[in-house]
Amino acid sequence: MVREVRKEEAEKFIKKSEEFYLSALENYQKKRFDVCMFDSSQAIILANDAFSIFFLGRRASKDHREAIQLHIQASLGKESKREIIAEALEKRSEFGYTEKKSSEREASMLLVRARRFIEWIKERMGYE
Repeated sequence: MVREVRKEEAEKFIKKSEEFYLSALENYQKKRFDVCMFDSSQAIILANDAFSIFFLGRRASKDHREAIQLHIQASLGKESKREIIAEALEKRSEFGYTEKKSSEREASMLLVRARRFIEWIKERMGYE
């Protein structure tokens, strides 16, 4: 179930997203690729929460479909990055809650996507 959130809270979610990104980067550098994948995914999910809160005053609950739907709505019919959110949700479950191991290449790719996604969100929200 979607939750109502004051729009002023969006900045807190962006900051938290950046903290997870920095954790992902550190874990990548230490060759902890599964943790890098989880943290990169979490950074994307939190940035998407910020985006949804900023434009809609709502954020998704634990239902992954809600996160994607809110992202599409918050995009206001313009460019959407829903495929990145879908990937992040999948990777978080895959590498955070199963025995599957991440490769360095996979971790690197998601880390780069997380950074780009956060910057894309901040740009749309008018944050520097």
